[in-house]
Amino acid sequence: MSDEQGAARAIGAAVRSRRRALGLSMRDLSGRIGTSQPFVSNIENGRIYPSLRTLSLLADALHVSSDQLLRSPEKVDRTTVDELPPPDAAARATPERLLSALRLSLAPHERETRPRIHPGEEIIRVLQGEAVLLRESEAPRPLAEGDALWIDGTVPHRMEAGPRGATILLIHGAAGGRG
Repeated sequence: MSDEQGAARAIGAAVRSRRRALGLSMRDLSGRIGTSQPFVSNIENGRIYPSLRTLSLLADALHVSSDQLLRSPEKVDRTTVDELPPPDAAARATPERLLSALRLSLAPHERETRPRIHPGEEIIRVLQGEAVLLRESEAPRPLAEGDALWIDGTVPHRMEAGPRGATILLIHGAAGGRG
């Protein structure tokens, strides 16, 4: 069994366990996330690997964090806050890892010089300070400390720090990642 198949099965088992604990049917859960019952069945049986968006919808519907659905009882291999890349350094995706992470430190009112654009989705979390997300053809989106956003990485975007500066965690799927 590949690592991806093992991960898909572990996520599926976590979804099934939590769904049952809440007394929900697959049809109930599929209604909560706006999909079909067979799709939920495929996730629970490890036949498909859910996208980040689907994982987030499942977590919300099951009243747990996405991290709780990603935990595997057999193997816990995740990065803790203390193991995040140092400021302005990246932890790149590899064939074994499906995500890349960047901890970005910006001085007060500093703006990233170039917009970022990449395939897939991106999660932005402000760890310290305040920031503004700047996206092509959209109004600026202010973010306070602790705020998080989920965006489409194919739309050019960059961050600008507020008056106190900002430390921002950026996580995005590897190119060619599974959906």
